[in-house]
Amino acid sequence: MYMKVTRVAYSRRLNPGKYAALVEQARRLGRVRSQVWQRYGSVAGAALSDRQVRDRWLTVGTHHQFGVLANAWKETVRDAMADIAAHREAAMIGVNRPCTAAPPNKPSVSACSPR
Repeated sequence: MYMKVTRVAYSRRLNPGKYAALVEQARRLGRVRSQVWQRYGSVAGAALSDRQVRDRWLTVGTHHQFGVLANAWKETVRDAMADIAAHREAAMIGVNRPCTAAPPNKPSVSACSPR
């Protein structure tokens, strides 16, 4: 079971230059996340791990287009691949059988299977 954790950083006296740099880094890392989902969010990436994607990007040179530090984009790839795996796992949950009409003698009780 996967758990999504969000980190929020608070800063006091963050000057406009640093804030602008953080906004730009977030935009660039958003492109990394988007590219991971586009390339590996379907059947094409089902058998790949985040390390395989990372190694592939290092070999081909894909990582140069992002313009962020290595730790940042590698962690973003790892996080996005974990999200993809969690979505795949959630998609495998069994489906309840459909509800049928309630029996005529008990109109308030439905025949839906409990989950």
